[in-house]
Amino acid sequence: MINYSIVMRSVNANLLEINQAKSRINQAKKDGKEPDKKDTDLVKTEKQNAFAISQYTDVMTIEKFAKHITSHGSVYSRADISAILYMAVDCMREMLLEGKKIRLGDLGDFSLLLSSKGAETADKFTAQNITNVKVQWEPGQQFKNLLDDAEFNLVASRSAQAAVIKAIKEGKTNVDLNVPINPDGAGDGDGADDGTTGGGSGTTGTEGSGTTGDQGTSGGNTDGEDGSGDNVNF
Repeated sequence: MINYSIVMRSVNANLLEINQAKSRINQAKKDGKEPDKKDTDLVKTEKQNAFAISQYTDVMTIEKFAKHITSHGSVYSRADISAILYMAVDCMREMLLEGKKIRLGDLGDFSLLLSSKGAETADKFTAQNITNVKVQWEPGQQFKNLLDDAEFNLVASRSAQAAVIKAIKEGKTNVDLNVPINPDGAGDGDGADDGTTGGGSGTTGTEGSGTTGDQGTSGGNTDGEDGSGDNVNF
């Protein structure tokens, strides 16, 4: 069973301009000034759609995962499985740093994704321009059809749950769910819960990412859905 909550996210193509207008409005209010009418009119054009974000119920450590594997009738002990998993992690890191692509059957492929600062010309580009090395996971077949077998359960977001608990402790009978409360320093599930990031929209940064080989690149959706491609970057 997959728990999920609902979050409202902006879907405007000009979301950056809208957020900048919001900042100017807030600054004007702090300064005791009247916000610019152009900014208030622009903010009024913001459109939000409802999207789902997953809410995990537990964090499976290697030890927990090894114990779960043994519960399925494995002939190996939990200690043996844990040791193999730890060795697999070390060996995967070693092979990736050697420039290899790791193909683990139904689990999928693991490869590297580089981020770098742009140079004026190819001659001026050096390894010093590379700013980050990330791991890219391309799910195998067993992970590409999860929707077919998934069952869903709607729950309150973690920030909403935290707001309710906070209200109970303070003896309040009403809860303002519009006030952002982060219960543990992390976001809700795999997305933001404050409605500041929009599904299918984004901004262009100063760093570019790319990968070479037989794996193509994936981009954001353009049909208003909130999701991602088959590739996952870590």
